[in-house]
Amino acid sequence: MSSAQGSSARGSSAHPAAPGPYRVVDPHPDIAEALGSLWVAVTEAGGAVDFVPGDPEDDIRALADSTIAEVRAGRAVMLALGDGADLAGTVFLVLGSGIAAHRADVGRLMVRPDLQGRGWGTVLLDAAVAQGTALGLEQLTLGCRGGTPLPAFYAARGWEQYGVLSQGVRLSADDARDVHLLRRRLT
Repeated sequence: MSSAQGSSARGSSAHPAAPGPYRVVDPHPDIAEALGSLWVAVTEAGGAVDFVPGDPEDDIRALADSTIAEVRAGRAVMLALGDGADLAGTVFLVLGSGIAAHRADVGRLMVRPDLQGRGWGTVLLDAAVAQGTALGLEQLTLGCRGGTPLPAFYAARGWEQYGVLSQGVRLSADDARDVHLLRRRLT
């Protein structure tokens, strides 16, 4: 099991299927593999998390490995749903440094496809906001893929759009999407 601490208690009567969210402090030895499996499943289901369906699984798993390395190094905070290396969902805070130490970037909000539509994304996002507040951060930022329901999802939860990176991601040779830039003030 991973050691965990955070502002949210494990378990929820509204969502009994997945304990959490909790902060992963000492990642379980198998958590990178579990994150890779979650990421592949979310990508293949059409989730907008750095890849598109059909991308090489090895590429996704390599990024999962490096993401967990960032958590182990203390440069990122991982919040998880599930138990140990059995991940039902995740969200990460990439901590700013130097002149950006007052903020963090939120990324890789993922929920296992069979658990989507039950409010877990909102639970994870709320946990990220609570964690950012507990860390004394002033604001959180994120980028999300246009042409998806994500910009509206974040706006409905109090995030404000501050810009758009036109054609910021290329899904294929003929499909470039904008990246919507959003922030949430914590103070």
